[in-house]
Amino acid sequence: MLKKGNKMNQTAIMILGAGIMQLPAFEAAKKNNWYTIAADGNPEAPCRSRADQFLNIDLKDRVGLVEAAEELMTTRNIQGVFTCGTDFSASVAWIAEKLNLPGIPYQTALDCTDKYRMRMKFKEQNIPIPAFCELSAELDPHKETKHLLYPLVVKPVDNMGGRGVITVDTPENLEKALSEAIKFSRTNRAIVEEFMDGPEFSIDSLVVDGELVICGFADRHIYYPPCFIEMGHTLPSNIEKSEEEEIYRVFKNAVKALNITTGAAKGDIKLTSRGVMIGEIAARLSGGYMSGWTFPYASGVSLVEEGMRLSMGLKPVNLKATESNTSSERAFISIPGRIQDIHYLEEAHALDYVKDIFLISDKGDRVQFPLNNVMKCGNVIAVGPDRASAVNASAKAVSMIRISLESGDAETQEFLSMPLETQFPPSAYLRESWKELENLKAFKPDFSMQYKESPIPVPQKAQGLDFLSQKDWNCLSLEEALEEIIKTKNLTKTSEPLWTLYALHFWYAFIRGGIQGGLWYINQNNEVH
Repeated sequence: MLKKGNKMNQTAIMILGAGIMQLPAFEAAKKNNWYTIAADGNPEAPCRSRADQFLNIDLKDRVGLVEAAEELMTTRNIQGVFTCGTDFSASVAWIAEKLNLPGIPYQTALDCTDKYRMRMKFKEQNIPIPAFCELSAELDPHKETKHLLYPLVVKPVDNMGGRGVITVDTPENLEKALSEAIKFSRTNRAIVEEFMDGPEFSIDSLVVDGELVICGFADRHIYYPPCFIEMGHTLPSNIEKSEEEEIYRVFKNAVKALNITTGAAKGDIKLTSRGVMIGEIAARLSGGYMSGWTFPYASGVSLVEEGMRLSMGLKPVNLKATESNTSSERAFISIPGRIQDIHYLEEAHALDYVKDIFLISDKGDRVQFPLNNVMKCGNVIAVGPDRASAVNASAKAVSMIRISLESGDAETQEFLSMPLETQFPPSAYLRESWKELENLKAFKPDFSMQYKESPIPVPQKAQGLDFLSQKDWNCLSLEEALEEIIKTKNLTKTSEPLWTLYALHFWYAFIRGGIQGGLWYINQNNEVH
């Protein structure tokens, strides 16, 4: 019999991942006095210091994880293994199966991790999905996809966060997209499927005693084709009740088809012109701040904590909402370059309804326009009593944050020199609705030269209202950005068509790169010798 105070008495849980997305798990464990054993391949993982014990083990190393857990079982009362916001639910299931801990079978976890296996399960059970096929470097992509209708979406079979995911409109671009997707696959395989149109939604749920409990339903805001960049989500969704119920029905059937009988299930669902279709379902809680932040803020339910209980064979304590707020998460992004400084974070955080600002990139870091969901610069979360207050607060905060870039950077110059009509990465603003900017149509900028400062032509509101009101990727209107640049840089503005080389270069950089581009050009021009 164990003596009182023996460390075997304290409930222990193994948490895979010690990044920011796992922070709510460590906080829940501390609240419940659970001993935490964290595993992460990054020796400098942000939440390492929050763990009672840290294992520097790659989360793909299932054998190493099990060996470490087996050794710890002799001295620790490990009751479960858990992850959220990672794509390593298969590693969780492997450990649980080997150590006889609660969880889903390893083969089920593989079905939820490998997108091709998942699609095959859905096909067998008549779950609505797009037509698809599996590809590898050894197969002829054109032969294998001849039965599919363009546009197609190419993605690695075993990754998350939109890494390597791209839309292909013509056969000529298929091989390049396939090569890129395979780079992000741990098994050197990709899946190709027909494009699904329509809005997209995220669902977090728990399966308790075989019953599915929906715990979060959010609108996803996806932009910038051919990539799929999630610029935020809003929770709860504002779609029609009948549409929501149909999404729930299809999601429930999909979870059943994957044989997720206990634990978490996270879904990405699309409401297409052909009806509800499943994007994918993972046997874990969501990342992207939804399960750990926006849903708890909106509902009062600590979803990660309840998911951890399930992973230890315990019943959830509280899945009933005690709050009825709206949460709005928005990302902020940058054009390419090296960050010189980030301004107005405190001012943005001080806005009414803003709860959190998460900074991913910092001073000195290289940044670029995102190709996937892990390349953004940061995120804002706002919570309000209604949808408008939350959405407006998050957008306002994002529009206030300024990421200034170092002058003389070749990547910044290359981005700003690209044609204004470039599809991807897109320009911050459109020039067409102000006829004066026809001057830029055939203009070839040279940002390596210095030009004499001159007044900047600006449109009058009467002639360019639509032009002035358009917003960039960080929710900042052209009018607001233009006035801020003129004020902070003491520029002279004019209503006359004085199109000097200085003015042409300014407007080109500004239309292409927004306030970042305009400020970078002015600083660069002042420093060129």
